[in-house]
Amino acid sequence: MYSNLYSIIITFPFEQLGWGLRKLSLSGAAGNIAAIILYVLICLLPCLFLFLLKRSGKLLKADCFLPILSILLFAVVYYMINPGLFRAGLPGMGTGKMLLGSSFYSVFFGYVVLRLLETFSLAEERHLHIWLKSLLAVIIILFFYAILAECFEALTVSIRNLREINSYSEPDMTITHAFIVLQCITNTLPYALAVFILAASIRSLNALIFNRYSDASVTAVERLASLCKKSLVISVLSNAGFNILQLIFHKELLQINMTVSIPVFSIAFVLAVLLTVNYVRENQKLKQDNDLFI
Repeated sequence: MYSNLYSIIITFPFEQLGWGLRKLSLSGAAGNIAAIILYVLICLLPCLFLFLLKRSGKLLKADCFLPILSILLFAVVYYMINPGLFRAGLPGMGTGKMLLGSSFYSVFFGYVVLRLLETFSLAEERHLHIWLKSLLAVIIILFFYAILAECFEALTVSIRNLREINSYSEPDMTITHAFIVLQCITNTLPYALAVFILAASIRSLNALIFNRYSDASVTAVERLASLCKKSLVISVLSNAGFNILQLIFHKELLQINMTVSIPVFSIAFVLAVLLTVNYVRENQKLKQDNDLFI
């Protein structure tokens, strides 16, 4: 299921574009000429974007990737129009298309990341705050997607696989079903907690932008640090508790999924937030001392 979804995403819109241009090309002489013109114009879009950036004075070093993207587009779209000319060594009808799409998107997203990094290094502090809040909002959306995928897709697949494996013996699967649901809750809990942490991070950023030396800023950052610590404790305990419950009920379970989680990145994030709290406190104290001195 995941591979099919990945194939659809990674080949979009090239597969549909290739199909449309092929149909147009086979419609007649006029259609063939129109298909060639459209093919060239579409593949030259990155170069057109490069020209517009240069004309507006917004050209950056990372934009040197744009001609490479145009060259890749010529190859990717051509083989999507003529898929029989590109055959991968691995079996599967869509392997070659996935290889083409993955190659383009790897360069495309590499260009996006490098250009954003260069943009961030040249941006003012206010713009950096805006970029960071936007990025946190995007991550929140991705976490919501991960929660929905775990609750609906992964849970459904786990239950279906369990029933298929035990379709002949037909044992009592009530307890195992309950543990599958419990595992789903355990897996989604870190994502749900991360959503609250990111929302608190956005509030802290707003407070710091408004006045980094105010009591509200210190309070917002302290609340963020407290939430991070509590979330880390809840995640660790939930994972350990789920493993212990599986150990207790191991004789009744038809499926066991023991996981050992070491939240290194979560610990690093908590330490970073705690350091930020100390910096904000020290800055506020220095500001108050300077005001008293004046």
